[in-house]
Amino acid sequence: MEEMTSLKKFVKLYQKSEVIFEENSLGNEMYVIHSGKVRLSTKAPGHEVVLATLGPGEFFGEMALVDAAPRTATVTTEEDNTRLIVLDQTKFIYLVSQQPAFALTIMHVLCKRIRERWTLYSGLFEKPLPPSLPSPQVGKGKGEGG
Repeated sequence: MEEMTSLKKFVKLYQKSEVIFEENSLGNEMYVIHSGKVRLSTKAPGHEVVLATLGPGEFFGEMALVDAAPRTATVTTEEDNTRLIVLDQTKFIYLVSQQPAFALTIMHVLCKRIRERWTLYSGLFEKPLPPSLPSPQVGKGKGEGG
C-alpha cells in the first residue's frame, strides 16, 4: 500500500484533448500511461499525421531524455481522466542503470518506432510514375552487349 501512495506523487491527471507536449518543444520528462489513451502526431504540409495511439502500459517522451533534442511529435490525450506516470531524467537514468530490462524495453520500443516512422515516411514519398511516362529500362542503352 505504501508503494501505491508513493507512486501517486508521480502521477498526473489529464482530461480529453489536453496537449501533453508539442512537437519541437524541449522536454526533460517521459511518460508511462497508467490509464487512458494518448495520440502522437506530427505536422505534414497542410495536415496532421497520426503516428500512434498508445494505451495503458505504453510510454512516450523517452527520446528527449536520451538525446536532449526537441520533441518529434505532439502528444494529446484521447480520453478523460488519463493518468500518466511522469519520469524526469534523474528517475529515468536510475531505472536504466538499475533495471536492465527497463533499458532493453526502451531500446526495443525506440527501434520499433524508428522502423514504423521509416515505413510511414517512405510511403509518403514513393509516388508511381504517371501512366504517360515510360518506365526506365535497365540494360537497354546503346553500347551495352546483350
